Amino acid sequence: MTAVQKDLHRRRVPRRTFDNPVGVLVRGTYTIERAFQVGEGGMMICYKPHPLAIGDHLVASFFLSPLSTVIVRGIVRNVIPAEGNLPIRYGIEFANLEFQYKREIRNFVASATQTEAV
Repeated sequence: MTAVQKDLHRRRVPRRTFDNPVGVLVRGTYTIERAFQVGEGGMMICYKPHPLAIGDHLVASFFLSPLSTVIVRGIVRNVIPAEGNLPIRYGIEFANLEFQYKREIRNFVASATQTEAV
């Protein structure tokens, strides 16, 4: 990978491992799926009912802590093929994350240990 390609794939904000359930609403169907990572800009999830495409819209809901439920609109920005034991995963960009939740996610990511940071 060239230096230019690396710069194009550099994340705007850091992420943290987030192996938790996430509610996903797509085209009127609500399911509980699995999240893999979270950051201020978005999250990585799996979605099993049917394949998603780049540009698809959804609503995600998840608990960042026992006292904080985040509900946010998102757009599929990346599709990561299944590999090994991992299912197909989707990179979701948050579309309307409220300031309060952005701050909570920032603090959650910043509190990660070296092994949890992505």
